[in-house]
Amino acid sequence: MRKSSVLYAVAFIFLFIASGFAQDYKSEFSVQGTWNLPKNSDNIDIPHHATESGGFLIGYRYHLNSWFAVQGDYGYTRNTQRYFDPFFGETDIQANMHQLTGEAVITAPSHSRVRPYALAGIGGLFFRPTNSLNNAFFGVGNNTDNNQAKAAFVYGGGVDFDLTRFVALRGEYRGYVYKIPDFQIPGLASDNFTHLAQPSVGLVWRF
Repeated sequence: MRKSSVLYAVAFIFLFIASGFAQDYKSEFSVQGTWNLPKNSDNIDIPHHATESGGFLIGYRYHLNSWFAVQGDYGYTRNTQRYFDPFFGETDIQANMHQLTGEAVITAPSHSRVRPYALAGIGGLFFRPTNSLNNAFFGVGNNTDNNQAKAAFVYGGGVDFDLTRFVALRGEYRGYVYKIPDFQIPGLASDNFTHLAQPSVGLVWRF
């Protein structure tokens, strides 16, 4: 009796563990390397360009059910905003760009290792001028007078490729629509919108 009881107990433990692994994990943490591709705006009064740049994106996703999730992200990059005034010439401002966004995520049903999804949401892009020599020449520095936040709409989608049950490789594209920053400089003020394309690749951990 004692031997059979031990076997039953061991079988129960294995069954309990297996049922735990069969459950879907609701939380995901992701780290992605990004490539930021700003749109050039040449058909406005003060043409605006921004340099391409690398960065990173950190996110947390919570699955409410098998197809719908909510996500929050923080991202960072550094680039140079360029303004071409027809009378005063070019103004270049190097800035750190921080992004905080929240999205709704729709995940397509999948019974394989490939998990496609789409996302849309809102957030903010925060531009912080650096203390570069060029910025100092234009009287712009890393201080609150020239810091600027711009509301942004974000959309995109991607695919997760499961490496294990806990880890996936993620490929993603995001697009951001926002007003061109002007760093509180009257001569650069603009109500025009621009677009930032942001492809990325990284890893996802589920728990």
